[in-house]
Amino acid sequence: MAELWALKDGLTLASQLRISDICVELDAELIVLLLTNYSINNLMIEPLLDDCRTLLKKFHNSTVHHIFREANQYADALAKFGATFSSDYVNFVNPSPVVEDLLAFDKTKLFCNRLISV
Repeated sequence: MAELWALKDGLTLASQLRISDICVELDAELIVLLLTNYSINNLMIEPLLDDCRTLLKKFHNSTVHHIFREANQYADALAKFGATFSSDYVNFVNPSPVVEDLLAFDKTKLFCNRLISV
């Protein structure tokens, strides 16, 4: 549910900024499935899903993809940081200090492997 609310807020902001093309990457595979497959119904989150689908249609080009959490470290770090706020919505003009290390890691052009236990 939190992932959908964040998606709705992000899509709303992107729409207000008049962004025409958007690629949404989510590490919640179930949300990707629910967003892209209209035949699956979930009455508890259906209104929020419909809002996100409607917002996605506002963009000239939009795609929704599942990515692994390792590729979504910024969002994960910001979500954990946001959980400490009392405000419902925070808009950063500059990168938050919680992602500075991640930005530095990206600059090195290195990558992290996904560990799979067998």
